[in-house]
Amino acid sequence: MIPLFLGRLLALAWLALAACSAAAQVRTPPAVLRVPDARLPVELRRVSIEGSVTGLAAQTRVELEFFNPNARVLEGELQFPLLPGQVVTGFALDINGELRAAVPVEKAKARQVFEDVTRTRVDPALLEAAGGNNYKLRVYPLPAQGTRRVVLEIGQTLARGPAAGKPTAAYVLPVAFGTRVDRLHVSVRVARYEGAFANWGQFGGQRLAVRPQPDGSALLDLDRSGYDGRDSLRLDLAVPANEPAVLAQAFGDATWFYAEAPVALKTRARKLPGNVAIVWDASGSGAKRDLGREIQLLAAFFRRVPDVQVQLLVVRDVAEAPQRFTVAGGNWLALREHLRTLAYDGATRLDQMAVPAGADLALLFSDGLGNYGEGSLPTSPVPLYTVSSTAGADTARLRHAAEASGATLLDLTRASPVAATAEALQARTRLLAVDGAGASDIVFESRYPQDGRLQVAGRLDQPRAELALQLQEPDGTLVSRKLVISASTGTAPGAVPVAAQRWAMLRLAELEADRDRNQAAIRRIGKQFGLATSGTSLIVLDSLADYVRYEIEPPPSMRDAYLKMLATRARWNGDERQAHLEKVVRRYESQRAWWEKDFPKDAPPRTQATTKADEEARQRERVAGTARPMAQAVPAPAPMLRAAPAPAAAEAPAADRSAGGNTRKDAAATVALQPWQPDSPYARRLRESAPEAMYAIYLDERPSHARSTAFFLDAADIFLERGQRMLALRILSNLAEMDLENRQVLRLLAYRLVQAKEVQLALPLLRQVLALSPDEPQSYRDLGLALAAAGQPQQAVERLWEVVTRPWADRFPDIELVALEELNAIAARDPVDVSKFDARLLRAMPVDLRAVLAWDSDNTDIDLHVIDPNGEEAFFGHPLTYQGGRMSRDFTGGYGPEEFSLRQAKPGTYTVKAHFYGHNQQILSAGTTIMLRLTTGFGTPAQKDHEVVMRLSGAGREVVVGTFEVGGPSP
Repeated sequence: MIPLFLGRLLALAWLALAACSAAAQVRTPPAVLRVPDARLPVELRRVSIEGSVTGLAAQTRVELEFFNPNARVLEGELQFPLLPGQVVTGFALDINGELRAAVPVEKAKARQVFEDVTRTRVDPALLEAAGGNNYKLRVYPLPAQGTRRVVLEIGQTLARGPAAGKPTAAYVLPVAFGTRVDRLHVSVRVARYEGAFANWGQFGGQRLAVRPQPDGSALLDLDRSGYDGRDSLRLDLAVPANEPAVLAQAFGDATWFYAEAPVALKTRARKLPGNVAIVWDASGSGAKRDLGREIQLLAAFFRRVPDVQVQLLVVRDVAEAPQRFTVAGGNWLALREHLRTLAYDGATRLDQMAVPAGADLALLFSDGLGNYGEGSLPTSPVPLYTVSSTAGADTARLRHAAEASGATLLDLTRASPVAATAEALQARTRLLAVDGAGASDIVFESRYPQDGRLQVAGRLDQPRAELALQLQEPDGTLVSRKLVISASTGTAPGAVPVAAQRWAMLRLAELEADRDRNQAAIRRIGKQFGLATSGTSLIVLDSLADYVRYEIEPPPSMRDAYLKMLATRARWNGDERQAHLEKVVRRYESQRAWWEKDFPKDAPPRTQATTKADEEARQRERVAGTARPMAQAVPAPAPMLRAAPAPAAAEAPAADRSAGGNTRKDAAATVALQPWQPDSPYARRLRESAPEAMYAIYLDERPSHARSTAFFLDAADIFLERGQRMLALRILSNLAEMDLENRQVLRLLAYRLVQAKEVQLALPLLRQVLALSPDEPQSYRDLGLALAAAGQPQQAVERLWEVVTRPWADRFPDIELVALEELNAIAARDPVDVSKFDARLLRAMPVDLRAVLAWDSDNTDIDLHVIDPNGEEAFFGHPLTYQGGRMSRDFTGGYGPEEFSLRQAKPGTYTVKAHFYGHNQQILSAGTTIMLRLTTGFGTPAQKDHEVVMRLSGAGREVVVGTFEVGGPSP
């Protein structure tokens, strides 16, 4: 039995739907299961929810059973937001019919391991924090016409607030699934229940059964078939108003405590402001906020502040110029109408949300989830009340910004608009400091009492500790409140470590306010307490061998076997980086031999002709189809896709090498790009519209294509074509909002921004991609090239040198050589310090023509083809042409780059094509976006780059991307 948490907790308890409570009528946004392009939707067959409430702490176990009706194995991704105070504390996946608990791992490593293991067709699952209080759960495989079970554990502290005039704690259960559930079962145990339920609400017209238990607790049960997944369920539990809540528990090698201390809250009315600033987040994600409650807050505010000047700052990917409104006699209809007609579109750029000058007080309406630009919320010179109205918001960031300015977070998921307005117009008792005798590592949720209580947590260093809470009242008076913590106020062995989890949550909220500076501390806490954070994820692997291969400590039941197997495993060779560098030197010398060789420029002999089809057939036989043979990853020996053979640097086909003019002077070369012309109905509609009507038409089409990267890319291109650059960039920035922390989408957005000459906007996106996937060399290369374009050559060559020197998986063949060419080209053009680099690799190899192809999809094979004036086609199966055109090794596993280069170009036309060969994905996509850069005079002062972004769909499709036109030798 769980000991008492709040003394005599429940004098009375009742159930009510969320709509029955005026304090919080917010519905939790539904979870979203994404299995893109599955022919038949994956079904949620069974959901079982088991809750346990002890005092103000609740633990919820959610078991989900998915059914895949399709004839192919798929990967699924469940995206779900949580309310403030809720956190995922664990999850488990069924492996051979038994549930296996997840373990914490550094976030980037967890993602790498998950994707490596899925390539071997075994059973991993990964849970990631995706910004704010949003989570992603990736599961593989969802077996063809089979089921899969996943269990989520959610911990939370219950929000206090009045219901029916009585003090209550609200327990919101996660029942919003956004899809039909064949069978739903809910069971909640409330500890130390005393008395009868005065009322019980109804859940979609169905009563919840209440069963008192002999131990004084109560069980609440509900079963339903054919649940539509749209309702919300909230339990309002009556609680004592003035008793402190104290819990101490042993966890790990320490004893942790969590306490809620009632505070005699004093308030004093603030002087009414004469000038108010409203900062309004109108990004695409802004439409997900509870805008109705936010408008209710403003209505209540202007009833209390009826005569005021208002500056409205609307922010999306950029901030608009502030607009002024006059509110007189409480009439704010002009401002309200303006807010009603705002278009919610574009990315969220926090560093543009600076409070306009001249304000006495400011209100910020946003979810706090920045995804664009540099930096965080600017410091406010006046009290800045931040308003949150939706689950998944970054309340830690919003609270930090508010309290740093002397204001508070107004959380409309916990408080009514009227109550929040009153809070914004009052000075309140606040916490100055907490001194602890016998306790350390003390943290608190807020300096301002929430619902009349201060939440404090820490570590006990003595069996008994005494906390002194130093408070300041609105008139400046200092008071002290004492709180005694005893280690005996604990729970039975095996109980959920609520106190330890709550301490970790409060400490993480402090650290997340400046996560870039606190990355290491966030990772340590995530690992210690088994939480998904911005620096850690939770992972389940299929076999003991997988845990050993990646050196991930498994669940306790597997730990002894893990240690034994780990002791027998050969350790990684610390000299591998040097060995890798020597291999790069040898490959570079081979490439240099190609570059130094003079190739003929006459017509190739007929006996030399080999058809593309013959070459391609032989090569495809060698690599045996789309699913290429597997190879070992570096440094961990995870199975990987093996690359196709490298092109030889040997002799070109025999011919009269004296003809063709190997010593000709440089000739002029021009590039013509094939314009991307999507033929979708929305693209035709935009092109056919008048310029002034384009944005309205785009907004009309937007809801139908909100999950389509193609829609935003195409629309942005059309707006750019027609000279509406600012709107084009706004539309393009929506990609940052589509799927939080999706590196493929972020990389695509950055490529497109670089093409649009907006490199400064691309840089923070590429830094985020690098943080998400440091195991992929493209992350370093992309950032290096963008830094070079931004005029930061030293940083550029340092990022590219990482590509050269780090050992990579075999599915990234010879990317070191591509990066090395780019590094040397930058070093030849700009003054940079290369003294720390290996001198054997520092020699530029300029070429007349260069084409580099990259793409946005992992596990996807796209081939670069170049047809020269001889009619000879260079591609992976024919990597060296008669006149010396060289194709890099074949990338069959995703992203590229594939590179064609020609030192001395024969006059004529060179046609560049991309061929979509196939993919190995379990998450299907409607198409793959390619990014191709055509360069003339590469590595010379006359270098000119031309980029194009276009989309391919359907295996076997081939498109012309552009052409080089090379003139004759100059006299």
